[in-house]
Amino acid sequence: IVSACLIALFFLAFFAKVSYAQVESFPQATEGQITEAVEKLPHIRFLPSNPLHFFIGIKENISRFLNSSSVKRTRFDLTLSGKRLKETYLLTEKNDVKNASKALFAYSRRLEKLREQMDKARSQNQVVVELSEKIADDFAMHERLLYAISQKSESFQNSYNFDDNLKRAKNEFKKTVSAIDNVKPGLKNRFPYLWD
Repeated sequence: IVSACLIALFFLAFFAKVSYAQVESFPQATEGQITEAVEKLPHIRFLPSNPLHFFIGIKENISRFLNSSSVKRTRFDLTLSGKRLKETYLLTEKNDVKNASKALFAYSRRLEKLREQMDKARSQNQVVVELSEKIADDFAMHERLLYAISQKSESFQNSYNFDDNLKRAKNEFKKTVSAIDNVKPGLKNRFPYLWD
């Protein structure tokens, strides 16, 4: 009986630690900080669950295409990444796991494109220092929503690959922070938990 109790306590402690580590992968944010992040990130007209969202995607693709310089595209990708993350947060609040997972995947893809355009801008000798500071400032809002999303995701049990997409989003977030640190060393110090 004692052995069974000890084994049960071990498993409880192990699983509590695993779920705690998942939540704590981003710094804890208060409700006020999360609300501020929602307000500061770009406005969303329609969530992906709305049939009209399709037209928003077309408009975004055309607008991105019309941005001629890599710096402008990087700025546009930063805006779109904020929209995708905000959509993810709002969809998790509605428990729409399927669309939230898709939006989180789209967030990761947008960060990849952001880095590609930033690298392209640097290779073309375009000035990206100010832009890297803007990305770091916006990422302070992103990390708050990522924290809130990771807390909410505990109840999703990887439905629609949500946990996998959340891990990917964190990885892309970290890669983007490293990329902006390459432009202006020291910016990654705003996100020390990523290197713990």
